[in-house]
Amino acid sequence: MNYKDEETLGQAVKAWRKFHHYRMGDAARAANIPYASFQRIEYDQGNPRIKNLALIARALDMSTDEVIARWFSDDEQKDQ
Repeated sequence: MNYKDEETLGQAVKAWRKFHHYRMGDAARAANIPYASFQRIEYDQGNPRIKNLALIARALDMSTDEVIARWFSDDEQKDQ
């Protein structure tokens, strides 16, 4: 499954979690981040710490740079 197609990081994380049949706590453990941080990321609340962003990127089989470019760059850069 390609999580890069999702519109937001939270949607990608949720798709990854559902693909693996994880409950949220299981997914947080699999990604090695605290449950509350995982929950905020999945619900697109605020900006994750870079450490957690790197761990989520690894879970999604992406580089941190790919995640930042895909979901954290401004709209003008996405269109180029």
